[in-house]
Amino acid sequence: MMSEAIDGNFIDRINLLVKKAGGQNAMARNSGLSLGAIQRYLKGGEPTRPAIISMAKSGGVSTEWLISGESQNNDNEGKKSASMNIYGFAETKQQGWYEEVPWQISSTLDWPDPDIFAVVTVSNSMKPEGIHKGHLCICSPATKPIKNDAVYIRKNDGTSSIKKYNREEGKWIHISGYFDKDDCDNQVKYEEQLNKEVIEQIAPVIYIKRRI
Repeated sequence: MMSEAIDGNFIDRINLLVKKAGGQNAMARNSGLSLGAIQRYLKGGEPTRPAIISMAKSGGVSTEWLISGESQNNDNEGKKSASMNIYGFAETKQQGWYEEVPWQISSTLDWPDPDIFAVVTVSNSMKPEGIHKGHLCICSPATKPIKNDAVYIRKNDGTSSIKKYNREEGKWIHISGYFDKDDCDNQVKYEEQLNKEVIEQIAPVIYIKRRI
């Protein structure tokens, strides 16, 4: 057992690997572990060292990152994760609502997806969803999209766009977007469905940078 080496965010990192794999069954299959073992670890069960190694290897991360959240500079990882302070505000109109209140937690932008990529938006067609012209959108093809996600979609005819993901039904992907009118504050929403056969890649936007 490895309880002395595992930090409190271990389950969160396993969840990231599960999302990257496409679900618990896929992670179990990729790592060679049983589905029951994966579910046990997600509930707080302590894995053996061989299990740690198997999960890390299948997810393309180091055992150090999986155990402690710290990265090593090796071929399986990207840059070292950067910690950040998080600040909150009191509710508007409440006393002190404009004052920063430091929370006693920190967060990281860990995302164990070696195929992560960026897209620069060239229009305001997704402004109602918070994505403006010139924003840098970080996309993760290993992450399964969920309802209301902004997603990058590349079709097999070479065209691509960023849309809002609504749902999946059989062979159809339901998405929505906005007509890029001159008056960006009064854009018209539209919905469409795409046959999965015409989609080469779909990748949720996991991070938006306002300035490049």
